[in-house]
This record gives sequence, C-alpha cells and structure tokens, in this order.
Amino acid sequence: MRTIIKLIVFVVIIVVSGLIALPFVVDPNDYKQEISTQVEKATGRTLTLDGDIELSVFPWIALELGPLSLSNAKGFTADTFAQVQSAEIRIKLMPLLNKQLEMDTIILDGLMLNLEKNKVGKTNWDDLTSETNTKDSDKASKQTEKPDAGTPALAAISIAGVQLTNANILWSDASAAQKISLKNFNLTTDPLVPGEPTALDMTFDIESAAPQASAHIALKTNVMVDLENQQYALTGLSFTTQVQGSDLPFSTADISLAGDINADLIKQLVSIEDLSLAAKANKDKQTIDAQLTAQMSSNLATQQSVIKSLDLTAEIVDPALPTGKANIKLNADVNADLQNQTVKLSDLVLQVLDLMVKGDVNISKLLSDNPAVAGEINVDAFNLRQLAKQLAIELPPMADDTTLELVQLSTQFEGSSNSINAKSLNVTLDQSKLSGSIAVKDFAKPAINFKLALDEIDVDRYLPPVEEGEKSSSPVAPPAAAAAASASQLPLETLRQLNAKGVIDIGKLKVSGTRSENIHIELSAANGEIKLHPMSANLYQGQYQGNVRLDARGKTLKLAIDENLKGVHAGPLLLDLTGEDKISGEANAAAKLTGNGSTVEQIKQSLSGNGSFSFTNGALKGINIAESIRKAKAVFKGGKVAESDEPVQTDFSTLSGSFKATNGVIDNQDLLAMSPLLRITGAGLIDLANDAMNYGVDVSIVGTSKGQGGKELADLKGLTIPVKLKGSLSDPKISVDLASMLKDQAKEELKAKVTEKLEDKLGGDLGGLVGGLLGTDKQETASETEVQPDNETATTEQETAPEPAKSPEKQLEDAVKDKLKDKLKGFF
Repeated sequence: MRTIIKLIVFVVIIVVSGLIALPFVVDPNDYKQEISTQVEKATGRTLTLDGDIELSVFPWIALELGPLSLSNAKGFTADTFAQVQSAEIRIKLMPLLNKQLEMDTIILDGLMLNLEKNKVGKTNWDDLTSETNTKDSDKASKQTEKPDAGTPALAAISIAGVQLTNANILWSDASAAQKISLKNFNLTTDPLVPGEPTALDMTFDIESAAPQASAHIALKTNVMVDLENQQYALTGLSFTTQVQGSDLPFSTADISLAGDINADLIKQLVSIEDLSLAAKANKDKQTIDAQLTAQMSSNLATQQSVIKSLDLTAEIVDPALPTGKANIKLNADVNADLQNQTVKLSDLVLQVLDLMVKGDVNISKLLSDNPAVAGEINVDAFNLRQLAKQLAIELPPMADDTTLELVQLSTQFEGSSNSINAKSLNVTLDQSKLSGSIAVKDFAKPAINFKLALDEIDVDRYLPPVEEGEKSSSPVAPPAAAAAASASQLPLETLRQLNAKGVIDIGKLKVSGTRSENIHIELSAANGEIKLHPMSANLYQGQYQGNVRLDARGKTLKLAIDENLKGVHAGPLLLDLTGEDKISGEANAAAKLTGNGSTVEQIKQSLSGNGSFSFTNGALKGINIAESIRKAKAVFKGGKVAESDEPVQTDFSTLSGSFKATNGVIDNQDLLAMSPLLRITGAGLIDLANDAMNYGVDVSIVGTSKGQGGKELADLKGLTIPVKLKGSLSDPKISVDLASMLKDQAKEELKAKVTEKLEDKLGGDLGGLVGGLLGTDKQETASETEVQPDNETATTEQETAPEPAKSPEKQLEDAVKDKLKDKLKGFF
C-alpha cells in the first residue's frame, strides 16, 4: 500500500511539474498562423492576432490575448466584424481535480463589434450561423461525443467577476436607414456565484441618427442568478439615464428607476417591489416632472398582473397655462388579465387641477380593435368657472357671473371606442340637479338616446346679459314656436345629421323671464325629420300642450306646429316675458301653423294656418278706448279735455276671435270684446315679418252706468264708434273716427228732438206719423242742410226759382219742414 501511495504522489508531481514546465517548453505564438487558418476554414473569416498569446498552467490555467480582430463578411461596409484590444481568462487548476470551476475575473478590453444589415435584409453574421456551419458543428459534436459514461457535472462554479471596459457596438441597418451606436460600454461585477447576489455596475452611451437622439445610461444593482432553480433577482436596482435629441418630443429628459425585481421562471412568477420611477422632461419653456411608485406582481403562465398602490404625480410647467403650471395625481389598484383581455382599475382617484375624479373602471376586449369599458365614476364638486380659467378656456358672457361655480357628477357607464352609455347619471349644476341616462352610439354619426329629469333651472342666468331697456316687447312665442325658432337657426346639414330620441322632464323652468312647471318634452329626430311631441307644461296657472315638427330633408326647413293654451294668466306671463303686461286675463288659445325657409325670418314670412283665442276678465293695456271716446266727445263739443287718473287700459269681460294665417300675415275677421261699458267688434291684419298691425274696430256704448267711465259716456248710448289701431305690435297707435261719430250722434239727437217737437205741435199721432215719413234719411238731409256754410245764397236761389205746382201732401210736408227748420235752429 505504501508503495502505491508513493507511486501516486510521484505521478502527481510529474504531471504538475510537466504542466508548470509546459509554457516554458511550448510557445503558443508559434501556432498563430495555424489558429488563423482553422478559423478561416470554419468561418470564411480572417482572424488576425496582432498581439502575443500568453499561456500559463499553474496555479492558474490562464490565457491572455493581445490585440486581435475578425474580418467582416463580404459586401458590408466595416472592415472588421469584431476587434478586441486585450482579453484574459484564468481558471484555477487544483479545484478542477475536485470538479470545481473557479475562475478569476474575466477581462475584456476594447471590444469593437460592427453589426450590419444590408438593403436586402441580410446581416453580417448570417454566415456564422448558416445551416452549413450548423451542420458541420453538429457533425463535429457528434464525432467527439461518446456514450454517456456517467460523467458527473461540476460540483461548483465560481467566477471572481467580469470586467468589460471600453466596448463599442455599432448597428447599421441599410434597409431602414438606421444607425445606432453603443459606446463606452463598461461593466464590472463582484464574484459570480450561482444562487448568490453579486454587485453589478454598468454604464454606456447610446446614439441614434434617425431619430436624432443620444443618451447616457447607468445601472447599479445586486444580481442573483440561480440557473439550477431558474431564479433571478435584481435588488437595490438603480437605473438612471439622461436623454436628449432634436427629433424627440422633448429636448432633454432625466429618468430614474429603482426597485427590487424577482423572477421565478419555474413558477412563472415575476414581482417588482418598491418600484419608483421619476422622469423630468423639457421642451423650450415647457417642463414635465413626474413620479410613480407601485408594487407589482405577474404570473407569466396565466398572463395576470397586479399593480398595488399605484401612485402617479406630475407637474406641468407651461407659460401658456394661466397659472403657469398644472398638477396631476393618479392613484389606483390595477388588475390585468391579458389572457382574458381585461383590466380593472379599482379605487381610482384622478386629480387634474381642481378636478377630482373617483371610481372604478373595467376594460375588456383589451387587445381588440374595439375595447369595451364599464364602471362607475364620481366627480367631486368643483368650480367650472375657475377650471376654465386654469385651462385658458374663455366662457361666453352670462347674465349671472356666479354661475358654473358648483358642478358635480356621478354615473355608472359602459362603452367602447365608438359608444358610451351613462346610466344612473346625476349632475349638479349650481342649484339645479339633473338625473337620468344618456347613450351615444357611433361617434362618427352619433345616435343619441336619453331620459332625463331636471328639478329646476333658471336658464336666463346662463344666457348673455340683457342691457337695461333691451327686454323684448315682441308678442309671446308659445313654447313650441319658440323651440321651432331656435331649432331653425341651426344649419340644415346639422339637422339632417341629428339622430336622437328621448324624454326630458323639468320640474321648474325659467327662460326669457317666463316661468313654467312640470315640463314634459319627447324628442324624436332621424333622417332630417325632427319631432317634439308631445310637449306639455303648467304655465301661469294654466296648461300648455303642443308639438312641433321640422323637416330638413329638402332645400329649406319645413315647420309644422300644433299647440293649445288653456287657462293661462296672460298678464303675469307677458310681464315676465316682456316687462309689460299689455293684455291680462285668463287665456285660451289654439293654433295650427306651417312654414318653411332657411332662416327664422323666412319661416315667419311663410307661416300659414289657422287658430283661435279667447280671454276672460282682463284688459288691453296701453289702450283706453273709453278715454279716447271721451276725449273725442269733448273735442267735438268744444269743451275742455278733462284729465283722467284711470289706468290706460280697456277692460273686458271676454275677448275672443279666430284667425287665418297666410304667408306670415294673420287675418282676424271676428274680433269680439265685451265689457259692462263697451261692446267691440272688429277685424284686422297682423304682419309678423314686419311687426305691424292694422285693425279697425267698432265700439258700441252700452246703456249702463256700470263699467269703465260708464256715467260720462251714458249719453252716447247706442252709438257705434269706429276706432283704428295701426303701427307696430309693441306700440300700436289708436285713432277715433270723429266725423263718423259726429254724424251718428247728430242723427240720433235730431231724430229724438224732431219727434218730440212734432208730437208737441201736431199731436202725438200726427207727429209720430210725420217723424216716420221723414225717417233717418230726411233727418240727415235736414241736418246737412242746416250746416251749409252760406244759408243766404240758398234762400236767394229759392226765391228766384219758379215754384212748381205742389200736391196737398207735398204742401203739408213743406210746411212741416219750415216749422222744423225754425225749431232746429235752437237746437244748436
């Protein structure tokens, strides 16, 4: 046994001595040419060994190479494919006897690698990985392979580190006109032990020609690689880069990333803990400064990822912003399932300027052309006026500059890239609350469906301010007509494209000063046909019902309205609408009208149809017919016009009529008004397009002392007085026909007095008979004769003219006339 041991020791000494002596006996530089020849045979490339080859065996098996290069493939730009200034690999000899691989630091300096692709898409390393070389390699491998003799694997592998310095990698793609350079690449590590962490420090510069950009990148971390268990980790990761370029969306950007990354490829799990990302970018005078933190885990097998506590903050600095900057904050938990193409955002909080949005969002069909989205969002109360100012959005002028200071929204929703459906919608706008649902399909050609309820709103607060004295005094436009007028102002093409259907209910509404309640409107619009039907509202203690139809399919807009008012108090309505209650009373009205045109004015000029109206227990303001008659009477008698403190209005118990409209002209032929004092009948025209009216009415004085000025006009009992109303609808002028009134009054007085005198002189029967013979025409003749300007001339002519023979009856009549003339002289 002792002899055997001595023999083994002797053999070992001989082997070790031989290995130590080998480098001194054999010079590897003598084999440079042979090495180059073998490389060229294998690759077709030329290997140039410019430096010395140093080889040592004990205590390290070491190989040191000086400058060397490998030529490029034919047809490519660069002269060399790869160059190395120096390389060094050392392996401890003795641990190999125990099947342990211990390597010293691997050193590679001055690597220059040229990677190219030509215009046809071929790379300069295709020949190194070609099928022929692969087959030759496989053949050589098979020739050297021996049946598995149960050779055990290495018990352990350790590398003292890697030191890569001054490396440069150039990539040129002629097919895409792209060039990228990776320069000054430096990599150092601590000892590499499987399953144990080691420090890694890497820096390099990267440049691109198109787009023009460059960056410096630095990476520090502790790396753990466990090949046996397929576990990998980057702990204490610190990644930083500075990017700049003229072709980038920003001029410069600083980006940093930190965290701990763990991967278990057997379990297909990846996690990132304490992820922290910071980025700051500049462009001219604009700056974006953002930070993101999160916890992330992924299952590669199921393609599921979870991001917890996602927190993103960003500050945007831009002189164009009113305040010079804007802040954005985002918080959420994210669950992504790429296999099922779903993403869930829960506990979402998004804050942009003063806008705070909270909710949950679910996205499905994520990778399809039309992803679907659903969820619930709540927008906290915010000041829209202030937000618009921050966003440099100019709001239109409004009558009330305190509007839009309170806006709040909540809704459940679902939609896609081409549709949205807001359900359980609740919106607060100042003092108004809107609820319901609204859906829009096909954003390119929107189809809108809605069902909305608004508790109350004062629209006038949101309209442009009205200067003092500008309040309209035009006639009242019924709701349907007003709606039609507003709609007709839209371009015809817009009306043709309108596709909407829905219902809106409003509890209380104020617009143009008018107030209404319980408004109900149903809208249907498609293919250029628009219907507002039915429409209803409670209006000033009365009711309104109606509908409006618009047809935009032709060259002009066609309008049709059908509406009814019942029990509406006209005075308060007009007072709120125009500031003047020009007519009061309880109104009932109906109208069916049609029109067409491209503008509102054209529609007014074409309005045609019919309708009716009636008022009870009211008054016409601004027109006092009784007072006008009293003044006319005073002027007729030559008396003084007495001042009156009565209101300038004509009272009536009923006022009614019907009308026919033709091309914007309203024709009313049966106007009737009655009051305790007056009875008024008349007819006239109203020209809507020109805002003008022309009415003629006959006013009859009722024989009663009751009513407006009844006592003063009692002596005009039975008279019919023509009155004309002309001028604008807002300010009509009234005139009384004095000549006709004088004629009628003279007739009546003359008739009464003649009858009375005849009865006195001739006796009741004869007087009445003569009065009957004379009649109204005879009395008028006597009256006209009486007011001849030159009575003497008439008398002279009568004296000189020959007198014809007279019958007894005629003589009696002339005698009576003479008597009457004498008596009548005293009447005036």
